[in-house]
Amino acid sequence: MGFQHNVKLAGTVTVGPKGQVVIPAEVREQMQFGPGDKLVALYIKDKKSVLLITEEQAQAFVTHMGEQFTQFKKDLEEGKES
Repeated sequence: MGFQHNVKLAGTVTVGPKGQVVIPAEVREQMQFGPGDKLVALYIKDKKSVLLITEEQAQAFVTHMGEQFTQFKKDLEEGKES
């Protein structure tokens, strides 16, 4: 399934005078966001979109990328020894 099948309209938000928005209740419930949760906002320039992920999701991504880099470096070093 493509990206289009994973996207649905979940409601609308209004930007307040301080730039704040309220995440629709349905989205908060599905994503299990609660009061005090920290989210990371990512801006997708070519799509002019904002993506919100939890700090835990962001950390898991960074950790995974670090592991991938470590493995890539190891593979390169092993290739040089051959």
